[in-house]
Order: sequence, then structure tokens, then C-alpha cells
Amino acid sequence: MNKAEKERQERRRRMLAREQGHTSTRPIPGTSGDIGLRTPQPVHRSTTPPPAQPESKTATTNLKSLTPLFKQRQRRRNIFLGVMVLIIALVIAIFTGAMSASIALLSDSVDSLSLYLNRGSGGWPADTGISEPLQVQELAGGFVELDSEDVVVYSAYGSRVRNFQPGYARPVLAVGGTRFVVYNRAGNELQVSSRTRSLFTRTFDNGILLCAMSNNNTLAVVTESGRYTAQLQIFDPSFSETYSWQMTQNEGTPIAVDFAPDNRRFAAGTLAARDGQLGCTIYFMDTADANQGPAYTATQGSMLLLLDWQTDSRVVAVFDTYIAVLDPRTATETARYDFGGATLQSAAPGVRQTALLLNIRGGNSLVTFDQDLTPLAEIPARQAYGVAATDTDVYLLCPNAVECYSYDGVQNWSKDDLAAHPVAVLDAAQTLVVAGSTVEVLDAPGE
Repeated sequence: MNKAEKERQERRRRMLAREQGHTSTRPIPGTSGDIGLRTPQPVHRSTTPPPAQPESKTATTNLKSLTPLFKQRQRRRNIFLGVMVLIIALVIAIFTGAMSASIALLSDSVDSLSLYLNRGSGGWPADTGISEPLQVQELAGGFVELDSEDVVVYSAYGSRVRNFQPGYARPVLAVGGTRFVVYNRAGNELQVSSRTRSLFTRTFDNGILLCAMSNNNTLAVVTESGRYTAQLQIFDPSFSETYSWQMTQNEGTPIAVDFAPDNRRFAAGTLAARDGQLGCTIYFMDTADANQGPAYTATQGSMLLLLDWQTDSRVVAVFDTYIAVLDPRTATETARYDFGGATLQSAAPGVRQTALLLNIRGGNSLVTFDQDLTPLAEIPARQAYGVAATDTDVYLLCPNAVECYSYDGVQNWSKDDLAAHPVAVLDAAQTLVVAGSTVEVLDAPGE
């Protein structure tokens, strides 16, 4: 074997040794011998990831520093979208009238909470200080009372909430669900109040003839008019005008107005001269419709005294000669009772039953009816001068006494120890009787 062959074998052996992980310190042949060739050490793999390179650390740090900026931009975008949604909802609410109703509802809720928290300061009986009231009306479980100078408001818990003097020559009261209006029949000013404070004062160009309020405190105001017989305006709870009706001589002058339970429709009873006589007509109107609704013409010579819109399909109209149940959709009679020469003293119309105090042949009688105005009972009423009713009981107002009857004419009890003549019986949170300046709970003696 020659020398060249030996060197090739030696190189092959060293290569095999390197591949098997052995180290050789022998010098490479053909060199000076001071350079040793070591085979590389084997690479040992580890399950632990290698440390991040400086470039990766920089990229991660930059990403972390940008994250709050991205979140802030996203938060601003969400706030902007929320504000836009709120603005759109607000605009829709304003144009649909829901805003004023919501604000009114919130205000009424605050009043109710305040009165409830202060309920311990009152109780029944209560002395209102008004001995000769002109009007007493139920108001949100309590009542509001008016005489020629003063107005007092009591809560459902018997607490005096407020009193004021409107300063009107001929003050008149109209009550809604939780608010009331006092207006001057001898002038052109009115005041709208909640149970706890005054809300609006308005002066009109012409004299005020009539006011009425709905259950959601929508207000109807009838005024004189320079060019027309009268003008009827309707204001929402925020006192923004939503409807106006200029009434001609043929339509007449409103003498009674009442709202439907939906607070949108209303009935207006008018008085006009026809064929040389005064006649009454009842118009059924919708504030969402500019067209005139159906009209009911009363019997010639009959004077409208009271309108009571009770349900969507039932309106009770009390005249001085008869009482009728009307369908507001068609303005037709569905039931009627003629007094037959008797004189109406007082009326308490109801959805299921009705009570009338009639003067028949020189003596007063209590007459009760079912929902179709079919008589249920007729009993002598002796010295009674007024009638009030709830869904279950009828109350006769007598000198220094109140007598309670059921609708079938049976007397339940009599309360004859009142200090003065009863003025009104109120179907409030509790049944109340107003006698002179005293208001007390009306219940059976001994209870």
C-alpha cells in the first residue's frame, strides 16, 4: 500500500470518527502539525425554548405599548356610537311626543315617592280650613279642594301637601291623573299644578270658557275666538300645543269636554242655535286626525250636563231630560233612559251600574240602573240632595248624614253623626266624605 492510499484511509477514518462524535487531536497530514482539527461537539436539543432574540423583544414591547392606544380608540368609537344612538332616540321621542310623557311620568313618580316618605305627617280626619268648597275632586288617591279664594291639596295619606291662592275672580278646577288646572272663568289665565308644586302659568289672548284634563294630564282649553265661535286647543304634559280646532257657529260652543281612556281621543259637547232653538251636539274627535269625527245630535231642547267617556266603546251623556250610552265609533245610542217629566237632581254614571237622584212627583227618589240603563231599583230618597257611587255602593248625601245602599236598593248603613252637611263622597285611596271643613274616611258605623 503506497503512501497516498494510506493518507486517504486516514482521512476516511477521521471523517467516520467525526460523524460518530469522536474527537481527534492528531494533526492533519500535510500541515505543520500545530493546527489540530477537532470534530464539532454533538448538538443537545432542549425542551426549553431558546431565549428571545433582541429583535423579538423589541417587537413585543412595541405591540404592548400600542395596545392601550387601540383600546382607547375602540372606547371612543363605542362612546361615539352610543351618543349617536341616544341623539337619534331623543329626536324620535321628541317628534313622537314620548319625551314629554316620559318626563311627566318621572316627575309624578318623584312626587309619589316624596308623599309616601312623608306619609307619617298626616292622617284622617283632616281639617282643610275650607268650610264652603266650590269643588272637591279626587286626585291620585287624595284630593284637591277649591273655594272662592284658596286651593288645598291632600295626599292619599291625609297629609296637606300644599295650598295657594290663585287670585281669580271666578276660579274653576279640572283634574287629571296626577295634576290639576285652576282657571279663571272671568279672565284668560290658568295655572297647571302637580300635587307638590306649580308647573305652568299661561295667559291666552281670549277669555277661557272651559278646561278638561285626561288621565295622563293632557289638557284641553276652550277659549273665545275673534273670528270663530270658539277655539279648542290641546296641550301635552309639557304644555306644548298638539291640536287646535277652530269651531264655527254651526258647530257651536263647547260646554263639556272629556277624554277617552287612550288620552288621544276626546268628546266635545257643544251648544248651538238651530231652527230658532238651542240644540246640543256631541263630536267624537281624534287628535291624530284633522278631519271631524262622527257627531251625535241630542233630542231637541235637551241640555247636556255631563260627559263621561268610560271605555273605548262607551260614553255616557247626561242631559236634563234623559241619559244615553253612546258608541263613539258611530255616534249612535246603544242605551237610553228618559226621565219622563222627572227633574234630575244628581247623577253618578258608571261602567257597570249607574245611580240617579230624580225628583218624581214632588219627592226625591234614588233610581239605579244596570249597564244597559235598565232600572234595577227605585226607592224614596227623602231629604237627599246628592248622590255618589263606587262600583259596589251608592251613597246618598243627606243633611248631616250619608246613607249607603247597594244597587239593588237595599240600605246597608247610615252615618248620621257628621258635623256638617256632606258636600262630596270621594272614591279615593279610601272612600272619603267631605263635610264642612272636615274630611274623614267613610265607613259603616262601628268599623
